[in-house]
Amino acid sequence: MKFLTTLLLILLMTCPPNRAQELTEAGAPADTAVHWQALGGVDGLGRVLPSHEEVGGLRQNRHVAMFYFLWHGDGTSPRQWDLSKIISRHPEVLNDFDNPNWGGGGMYYWAEPLYGYYRADDYWVHLRSMQLLTDAGVDLVVIDATNRLIYAERANVLMEAMEAIRAQGRQPPRIVFYTNTASGETMQRIYEQFYKEDAPYRHPACWFYLDGKPLVIGHSAEAAGTDYADFFTIRESQWPTEAQKVNGWPWISFQRPQRVHVNHRGEPEIINVSVAQHPNPTAGMGGSAFYGNKDNWGRSYRNGSAGNPVEDIIYGYNFQEQWDVALRHEVPFVFVTGWNEWVAGKFPSHDDNPEHSWFCDQASPEYSRDIEPTRAAGIKDHYYMQLVSNIRRYKGMPAVRPLDKPRTIRSLRDWGRVRALYRDYTRDTRPRKHPGAQSEPRTVYVDTTGRNDFDRLKVARDRDNVYFYAQTVDPVSPVGGSNWMRLYLDADRDPKSGWNGYDFRISSGHRLEQYREGAWVEIALLDYLVEQNEMMITLPRKLVPSFAGTLNFEFKWSDNMQDEEDPLDWYIHGDVAPGGRFNFIVHEN
Repeated sequence: MKFLTTLLLILLMTCPPNRAQELTEAGAPADTAVHWQALGGVDGLGRVLPSHEEVGGLRQNRHVAMFYFLWHGDGTSPRQWDLSKIISRHPEVLNDFDNPNWGGGGMYYWAEPLYGYYRADDYWVHLRSMQLLTDAGVDLVVIDATNRLIYAERANVLMEAMEAIRAQGRQPPRIVFYTNTASGETMQRIYEQFYKEDAPYRHPACWFYLDGKPLVIGHSAEAAGTDYADFFTIRESQWPTEAQKVNGWPWISFQRPQRVHVNHRGEPEIINVSVAQHPNPTAGMGGSAFYGNKDNWGRSYRNGSAGNPVEDIIYGYNFQEQWDVALRHEVPFVFVTGWNEWVAGKFPSHDDNPEHSWFCDQASPEYSRDIEPTRAAGIKDHYYMQLVSNIRRYKGMPAVRPLDKPRTIRSLRDWGRVRALYRDYTRDTRPRKHPGAQSEPRTVYVDTTGRNDFDRLKVARDRDNVYFYAQTVDPVSPVGGSNWMRLYLDADRDPKSGWNGYDFRISSGHRLEQYREGAWVEIALLDYLVEQNEMMITLPRKLVPSFAGTLNFEFKWSDNMQDEEDPLDWYIHGDVAPGGRFNFIVHEN
């Protein structure tokens, strides 16, 4: 007993005041199992994320796989690498295979990703991608190793990002490799590099299991007699041009509606959903993007029509048509193509004109398949938010936890009694300094805007006030600029009001601003307090009309935003809680 008393005193002395109070008054730390928080949000097209009331609770045996790529910056980028820029500046290259404005040939980006032309060993990018896919509810990322390359060092960086998220109590996606060419040989190298007892890049917590074993995709016949045959569950590499295989896992479908694939038990197991498709591989995406071939299906394709890409590309009609089929079948796995392919090689044309160029998988914004955000063609993060919406319809989602009983907050110590807790990812404000994928000129991507790293957020209220609390990993930086520790409020949960749905914001800790006629207008000064790594704000309910009755609002913390007119800034700069366009939801019973 004396030992336990001493241990408790040590805890009280070493924890910040709010943590010590949680350990003593609540008996244990607040819940940190944060696989899926019930987040709100609306995309730039005004599409509101489905709620728990619309999609129901989490369903068992539902998994989302995301095709993921590690080949960026493999040393084969040409001197000019962005097709969207090359074609717009030098359209003559389309009829001159050897034109010098192609930049020499190699792997070309169809456009610039939001994070720049990054290399696939950039931990800063992988960490953000894993956060986004975790928040979306993706269960496994499927690494493209179909062309024999396994990108061992890059896969290791990716898994280190997964491990960092898992260490925070989250459940990030787990990893699976997809092989095809020389499948047996490739699976052997994957086993030796990642799964074997003495493998140099072994991360067991990152493995996705199926039927009790780590999953790999390939040709099972080529595994016969190998030392890995009994280690893996092997699902078959299913090409869209092949007859349907038992245990086949399709990375894309050239059939509409797309096929459901069954396992060896005769059970429907998996269906593919992809952003765009190329059922005429001879033409490839380049044939449709640049040479008028209409056999392939771009982002705007729906109901048997190519649509109008100039206007339709941002809405994801093709993607949604595929999702609608998948949702009707309710199979255990949906394989989504894809997150971050970005590049395709330039090859001699497959048509009758030797001066034409052939790009198989990616060629232009319309004829590309990536969900990862980009500013190209107005795509932004619309496809990501569309992904989140459909995963919720497929898997369900947790309910929003209501606020605690009303409580007056007078000091930071009072927050220890507030159980309702919102969590943010931590250790993601560290600087970025990493080479890009460009071969000439060599580019280094640098970002040093990370400052206050949000961790734990809380909300409380009494009859007169609503109180907000933020705890950061390290001591809060001194007040500096209007973008310091800013709090956004969607007070009425109406996406059509305010700036991107936000009616009020609190800047510099105490300036309450309302969005009126296209501008933020200061309407009051508030009380706030900062001590070490804790901050609280007191907001009188009378200042926000919708706070007069039962509370039902959304909020978001942001620090060091660089472009306050662009919500995409939240994916890149400073820190934001929750990420991207997501919001925490607050409501009373």
